Amino acid sequence: MIQVYSNGVSVAAGGTYPLNNVTFYKGQTAVQNAVGSIALDKRGVYVVQVDGFGTAAADGIYSIQLTQNGVPVPQAISTTTAATGNISSGSFTTLVTVAQNDCPCNWTTSATNLSVINPEGAVDVTEGHINMIVTKLC
Repeated sequence: MIQVYSNGVSVAAGGTYPLNNVTFYKGQTAVQNAVGSIALDKRGVYVVQVDGFGTAAADGIYSIQLTQNGVPVPQAISTTTAATGNISSGSFTTLVTVAQNDCPCNWTTSATNLSVINPEGAVDVTEGHINMIVTKLC
């Protein structure tokens, strides 16, 4: 289990939210791989919770989305209409599966990596706060 967050970071459309701070860490199934990336190195099912709020740089769409190995996870997205200078927020909870062939215990693959992005087409944002919790269920 791991909880990571950042405060006051600017993220352009298409950019990755840097999750700079580890608040809680237990076990070795979910670890901070790099700033903005969580590595899942054991097969199983994980619950991922993300919440955030920020100030939009322009009128448009405020969005946060989970990626798994760099690929956007379609059901793990929160989108809202944003107005310039106003605070917008979003959150989602989703399940992520790491199959036997997707974990380094096979010695032939690398860990599954999770990140949170500001998708293309969304507005640039100054994030007031972004938080992610990853817990292995089974």
